[in-house]
Amino acid sequence: MTVKKEDDPDFNHILAYLLRVKGFVGHSYKPNYIKRRIAVRMRSTGSENYRQYLGVLEKDPQEPSHLLDRLTIHVTEFFRDPSVYKALEEKILPGFEGLKGGRLRVWCAGCSTGEEAYSVAVLLKEWTATQPGLSFEILATDIDMASVKTAEKGDYPVEAVKAIPRPRLARWFRTAGPRVLVSQDLKHQVRFKVQDLLGKWEPVFSDFHLILCRNLLIYLTGPQQQRLYEQFAGSLLPEGCLILGLTETLLGPARRFFHCVDVKHRVYRVISGAGTAPATGE
Repeated sequence: MTVKKEDDPDFNHILAYLLRVKGFVGHSYKPNYIKRRIAVRMRSTGSENYRQYLGVLEKDPQEPSHLLDRLTIHVTEFFRDPSVYKALEEKILPGFEGLKGGRLRVWCAGCSTGEEAYSVAVLLKEWTATQPGLSFEILATDIDMASVKTAEKGDYPVEAVKAIPRPRLARWFRTAGPRVLVSQDLKHQVRFKVQDLLGKWEPVFSDFHLILCRNLLIYLTGPQQQRLYEQFAGSLLPEGCLILGLTETLLGPARRFFHCVDVKHRVYRVISGAGTAPATGE
């Protein structure tokens, strides 16, 4: 198999085809990341080069979905990086006590199969139980429809929850043989939606107190990262916070929109008046 450099015309034709049939903006991701993922499907289909693989994409109606599944990020787990959740509980949530309007709005951007969104829901359920008159809602989005459908089901292998303490597990999950099911009480707090962060943002993506976008931006090019930082800033209410992955750092022009409140856990508070409001969807 021969994988040429990313400016190969056939490579660009693959990205153009995927944009046309799946709406995936491949040029916004780092080329090496895209090449590695495409190479996996090339090996699976026996394609020797980009041109051959493009032919597979065009002839096999299932292959674009297989490729998109490889290109989207699915690494996730319940309470991934526990210290981040501890920081959220101890340093960030207390700032929302006595919240005007009584409802905390959270967005989990790039939620994959839902583990992060449900982890946040557990934390907020337990926290709001100690805050009379305070409630919350979570919007969780991902580009991959299959991942969103899995998240909506709230049905996971028992191995997925092995790190959750037994009392918390018993309160928010139900064991069914080799599977665990998220409680209906918890599921009612999370709304899942298919959304490409690099596409149009509907008005619903606004007025959040908290946005989690963890371990996704590292796959994007610098200009796309900066664009999203500005849009996230426009989607946050005053004093709202953005939480990134532990290997992600907010640098460059984006520092005009946020100031760091916890460098270790990558928590940034929006600067009042910064950012661009979400564009209305078509």
